[in-house]
Parts: sequence; structure tokens; C-alpha cells
Amino acid sequence: MRLLKQIGIFFLLPFVVLIDAHIGQLAGSFFPHFHLASHFLFLFLLFETIEVSEYLYLAYCCIAGLVYDIYFFHLIATLLFILIGASIHKFNSVILLNRWTRMLTIVVMSFLFDMGSYLLALAMGLTVESMPVFIVYSLVPSMILNFLWMLIFQYIFEKCYL
Repeated sequence: MRLLKQIGIFFLLPFVVLIDAHIGQLAGSFFPHFHLASHFLFLFLLFETIEVSEYLYLAYCCIAGLVYDIYFFHLIATLLFILIGASIHKFNSVILLNRWTRMLTIVVMSFLFDMGSYLLALAMGLTVESMPVFIVYSLVPSMILNFLWMLIFQYIFEKCYL
């Protein structure tokens, strides 16, 4: 049964990524001056470290990064997902100690992914947005949104995984 759950999640992962993207667009439609990036997928991946092996988890991160690349970036997300996924799996025992470390981890993961995406896009010439504008209108609102996702859904994920 556990193998069926792992394989099922693996095939559902691209759909979770696409649903996550549309949730972010829906939340962003309520605040038209901000660019909100929902990273509900990070919350899912954080708790998934409990269930799967390191190699399957990195495969999850690779698939999620590829779907993000196909849907959004075309080159950046796979590397970021694998790096963030490897570090999350490495420090899993510390991260899952209590709720506050999980909340801090979601905020840090959101920051690292958004800032890494911005810096790589800036280096490749995909954006000309200045750093202060990015921080005020994209990074901080996205981190707040992901913190709210963590507050809302942490209890549900704890019941499922812990």
C-alpha cells in the first residue's frame, strides 16, 4: 500500500504543480498590484520527506521542477527544486521537530526559490525589474501568502503524515 501511495503521488505531482500555479493566480487576482507566487507545493514536499526515500524525493523535485520549467521559466526551476529538495531532505530531522521550524522552513524555501528565480532570470536577461520593486511587489507578498498557507494547512498535513 505504501508503494502504491508513493507511485500515485509521483504521477499526481504535475497536477499538484498546475493546481498550485492556478491557486496563486486566483489569489493574485484579488491583489492586482502584487505578483503573488503560491508555493503550496513546498508544503506538500516538506511533509513528503517523511514517506519517501531520498532518491524518490529528488525525483519528485526533478519532476516538479520540469513542470515548473515547462509552464513558467523554461530553464530555471529544475535546478532550484533539486537544490532546495536535497537540502530539505538532508535536514529533515531538524525541520520536522516542531511547527515553528516547519513554518520558518516554508518561509525560507519561498524566499530561496523566489530570490533564486529572480537572480537567475536577471542574469539571463529574462527580466529587467529592479531588486526593490521585486522585493516589495513580489517577494514579500509571496512569502506572506505561503506563510498563510502553512498556517491554514499545516494541521491537515500533520494529521496525514505525522
